[in-house]
Amino acid sequence: MSEDKFLELGQSKQSTYSRYFKNKFTVNGEPKGYDMQKYAQDPQGNIVELAGLAKYYYISEGMIMRTVNIIRDYSVTDIKLDYSKGKGKTQAIVDSFLKRIDITKFCKDFMFEMAMTGNCFCYDRDGEYIDIYPLDLIDVSNVIIDGKQQVFYDNSQVEISLENDTDDEKLMSKAYPPEIQKGIKQNRSKIPFDLNNSYFSKMNSSRYDRYGISFLVPAFDDLSRKNLLKEAERSTASGIIDQILHIKVGDKDHIPQEKEVLFYSELFNGKTGSIRVTTPHYVSLEWISPNAEIFGEEKFLEIDKDLLSTLGVSLTLLRGEGGGNYSEGMLNITGLIRTIESIRSFLPPIIEDMLVKELARNGINADKAPKVSFNEIVIDENARLGLVQWLFEHAGLPYKVLFEEHGYDYDYMKLERIDENKSKDDEIFELRNQPFQGNVVEKKEAGRPEKNLSERKSDKSQSNNEQPRSGVKEL
Repeated sequence: MSEDKFLELGQSKQSTYSRYFKNKFTVNGEPKGYDMQKYAQDPQGNIVELAGLAKYYYISEGMIMRTVNIIRDYSVTDIKLDYSKGKGKTQAIVDSFLKRIDITKFCKDFMFEMAMTGNCFCYDRDGEYIDIYPLDLIDVSNVIIDGKQQVFYDNSQVEISLENDTDDEKLMSKAYPPEIQKGIKQNRSKIPFDLNNSYFSKMNSSRYDRYGISFLVPAFDDLSRKNLLKEAERSTASGIIDQILHIKVGDKDHIPQEKEVLFYSELFNGKTGSIRVTTPHYVSLEWISPNAEIFGEEKFLEIDKDLLSTLGVSLTLLRGEGGGNYSEGMLNITGLIRTIESIRSFLPPIIEDMLVKELARNGINADKAPKVSFNEIVIDENARLGLVQWLFEHAGLPYKVLFEEHGYDYDYMKLERIDENKSKDDEIFELRNQPFQGNVVEKKEAGRPEKNLSERKSDKSQSNNEQPRSGVKEL
């Protein structure tokens, strides 16, 4: 027998909950291998670990995955190009470039990386395609040159060595920019990227910080609490299944012998299904189950509510069931859209700079490059219009905003309404009386309605009923 089957007096086995939980999480509810207290004290020095934790929760927590996916998918609206110097040949070059690099996919990848890690490093490969490097392959310097942070390729993470092989060199030319290939051949551990082709963006940080911080980070504490509850619930279910059969043999008047104890210990071995058994009065059999009472539904809802507030989204939006009530509509529109707009604001300058370089490669002046902007973000059209209507009815939203939000030209609608009032169109277009509507009811003045002659009078002789009401005696 294993040693854990023999317990000394006062000693107890480790509970199912403890065994199950400690294999996966720390005592604070954080996944094994992560230390949020340490990361909070030095986020810049632990940015790769924070990014790893974000990826863990993206996979394990549906609320995180759905939120990040909404940011990625709804951020990329139609791109607007403003050609102030005219289109001409420029438009054909720009269109070809945007198609070649697959601008929609690039924007989505950029938004995803920024939402997950708070950072994104892009590299323009001479207009052929755009590289996006993960955080664990780059090292960002706090040195700023011409307004840009110097970024290094961290060759120590991959330890690539190039031999004088033609095939290897061809592969490397496709995988890495020239300066990185050169640094790899020189066995350098940190290789600087060309600043002219580099674009590093970060959020929630100072310009002097090396890295940005993801908007997901404040939610990690709530997710740790949720881990505690979820694992406690699972371990309780496991404990209910693994019940203990406690067999007491003997009492003070019947001291059990060893053979008797062994007999009852093996009584149910190998037997399943319904069993009938007869024992002396001094033998007691009892199933012992752990306490199944754990945290109620309210505790989970409380943590989910905190998570939603931290992420700036509503549960209705994540479930895809429409706009919900006014407060949820506000979250839909103001919370998540502001997050998306904040992240997306990095893209137009990057795309514009890439277009300038593409035009230069084709011998066209930089001033011909178009200005880049995106169409408005609309996550839930019904929720947005419902909120506008609510604000108009209850909060005094101006007519102009109401019309414009519904896609109408306010000045045109105003002139049309003035003309209608002058022509008294409401009288001309008054609804006809339809056959199924019966006689038209005449309009009456305001005030108390007149009494109908058919209504019951106090005098029974003038009543419209021949029989007295039930329960009323004849006088």
